[in-house]
Amino acid sequence: MKSRGTRRGERHRGAPFGERGAVDRHARREPAVTASARAHVTTLVVEVGNRASAWRDAAVDAELSYRWWNLAEQPDRDDAAAVYLAAIDREEKAAAEYSRALEDCCRAVP
Repeated sequence: MKSRGTRRGERHRGAPFGERGAVDRHARREPAVTASARAHVTTLVVEVGNRASAWRDAAVDAELSYRWWNLAEQPDRDDAAAVYLAAIDREEKAAAEYSRALEDCCRAVP
């Protein structure tokens, strides 16, 4: 039984690579987005990452201040509660900034 495969370097129609009509896989394509659009989207993505990091840091601060307040002795409880409430406010603001940055990034059209 004889196999009917193509020889190496030939297309199914018999045209060798590089001839007219053959698919040139190395052809230069036009960029889908401009350099300025790519830079803008990159900036937005970096901003989302920065805001997410700030939110995580604020959440850790809130958790640590809660633990301090929870374990504080009576003379320190008022101070610990004030620190905890301030940390919660910072965490809430950081979460809102992260949410806004994420929405801005998702709305961006390259």
